[in-house]
Amino acid sequence: MLTPQQQALNLLQKSHNILIALPEGPNGDSLGSALALAATLKKLNKKVEVVCTDSAPDKLKFLDNAGSLKNQLTSLRDFVISIDTSQNKISRLRYETEDRVLKIFLATPQSIQQRDIKLEPGPFYYDLIITLDAPDLESLGAIFNTNSELFFNKPILNIDHTAGNEGFGEVNLIEPIASSCAEIVAGLIESLGQNLINSAVATSLLTGLIVKTHSWQNNRTTPQALNLASRLITQGADQEIIIKNLYKTKPLNCLKLLGRLMGRADFDETKKIIWLLAEPNDFAATATSADDLPFILDEINELFPLFNLSVVLWPDNNNFISLIAQSKKTELLQKLAIEMNGSVKNERLLIKTAEATAQSVKEKLTVLLNSLQ
Repeated sequence: MLTPQQQALNLLQKSHNILIALPEGPNGDSLGSALALAATLKKLNKKVEVVCTDSAPDKLKFLDNAGSLKNQLTSLRDFVISIDTSQNKISRLRYETEDRVLKIFLATPQSIQQRDIKLEPGPFYYDLIITLDAPDLESLGAIFNTNSELFFNKPILNIDHTAGNEGFGEVNLIEPIASSCAEIVAGLIESLGQNLINSAVATSLLTGLIVKTHSWQNNRTTPQALNLASRLITQGADQEIIIKNLYKTKPLNCLKLLGRLMGRADFDETKKIIWLLAEPNDFAATATSADDLPFILDEINELFPLFNLSVVLWPDNNNFISLIAQSKKTELLQKLAIEMNGSVKNERLLIKTAEATAQSVKEKLTVLLNSLQ
């Protein structure tokens, strides 16, 4: 019986037009892995397109070909107009576009009946879909929602390193013991052939490793991950440019927001939890938004590595209380998501609730945490 990696290699080798789909909110691991795999497959004369509902974050635009990331499919399938010419020959054909309408003109000795014309969908352009770092198809957002027929009709190679993955692929290359998708993809590339990893591919893969291990500071920092990092640096990975873009270019407005939130942070030393409350005026005063809160969590984790859970609560514009949390214990986030009807995206817990105040959400979450720990 073939292993999942062997099945994945078979799919890659027999496919020609490949779509790599990423979940919303691409991170250094999903995007780095996708760009590395796409570059490798193109060397093997495959046609590859990388798509994601969201654009690449500014801090990841240093990656080679990050600008090639598309937010929609450029070619889904052809539609075929068939005309029965058994009784009536076509002598000339031309077309015009007018007011966003395509008009096709046919010259024929006799009239054409409507029953002689058919419009039929042709085969899908893509013959393989690869998903990276996606726990389920819904996490792909609009890429899946607007093209669900494609996903249900073509084979999917599902690559992930989280145990909570739903296993929705024809081939599921899911390795929970791997540090990252980049580690799994690196193994695939090495199995596809020799000398396929150049400096750009190595840099993309190393970015994924650094992001998922939080710069070698969390429990994903395994000997296998460190050995792979060493090989990638030998193959030309530019660790300096990765660190510079991920960690040394910190937006001033986000640092101002961090300062405001830290001024009223609540530290639970016993349970190792940091609670932060963001008010609308915090965003207004620093020219930031809720989209910048993942940066805040990353900074908090770097500043306070001994704490297990960081939580930010804020009221949104629709009278809901929203919450984003990050933890070293990913299984804890999954449990909280189930209990509070939330979701885990990019290893962060996201919850939106109709509770009246942030304090009431905090109290409810505290009770839940006490029952789970």
